[in-house]
Amino acid sequence: MKKLLLPTAICLAIISITGCGEDSDGIFGISSNELEIHQFERVNNNVARIETEYSNGERDIEVTNIKGSYDSSGINTLPVSTVLANDFEGTLDDQYIEVNSRNVTRPIYAKNSNERFDYKVTYRTINLSGVDATSYQKGNRPSNDRGIFTDLNNFTEIPNGTQFPNGSVCYVPVIDSERAFFAFNNKKITGYSTLEGWVDANEKRFGSNQFPRTTIVRVGDNNNYRAAQVKFFATNDRIEYNYYGTEFAQAVFNADYVDKGQTRPNEDDINGVIDCTLVNDIAADFLENQIRTYVR
Repeated sequence: MKKLLLPTAICLAIISITGCGEDSDGIFGISSNELEIHQFERVNNNVARIETEYSNGERDIEVTNIKGSYDSSGINTLPVSTVLANDFEGTLDDQYIEVNSRNVTRPIYAKNSNERFDYKVTYRTINLSGVDATSYQKGNRPSNDRGIFTDLNNFTEIPNGTQFPNGSVCYVPVIDSERAFFAFNNKKITGYSTLEGWVDANEKRFGSNQFPRTTIVRVGDNNNYRAAQVKFFATNDRIEYNYYGTEFAQAVFNADYVDKGQTRPNEDDINGVIDCTLVNDIAADFLENQIRTYVR
């Protein structure tokens, strides 16, 4: 099943955004220096629940198989990632995480230097209580989709009308970075020997009838390395997809990309789709029970 992927970068009558103030944190049991975020991943008949816990100086990931045996080898559990930006090489290190309520700040330090820039994610919250699969409406093209997309839409075996219980919350990440950068580690290494090989393979992801736009930039100390973006534009049956890769230390890696400034995803279900697949423990417990019961 293909999951909805929204660019990273309101409300129905029964939905309210609680992320505008800090008072909501106590309601949903979030401590000031710890944040747990849950998500579900599915490959064929293998389904896993992935719990990520951020606390000061630490990031813990727990993978629980719900159905079958999910291959979690690609999940980034390594504590350090390499960061490449314009004329910059550094590291994103779990030991420097700072958590304040739903704000997760991670300084990125330059290689062999105390120079740093900050990368911050604020997880705004949306109340999912009473939301069901009909809260998302698919249009005749991606730009016409509306509503709140949850894993009730990904796991269509769960009966229609099944609603999230009271206390269910989804997290909408708002990213703020002082610089644009690419991040990767050995979990992201590919079998390609050149960036050109990686680009060629990714340009063919959707067949010969799809025409992506490829951009290559120079990054790293003295801009000695290259990074690439392969972008597929939205069509009637597919939303926009972006793939990022970089060369480094005589290898080619799939990468994550963070743009400079604030990247704020959609939070208005009337004018677009809200991606609500990152959830709290109450919503995750509910989804796990439904998946175990109905997904075969």
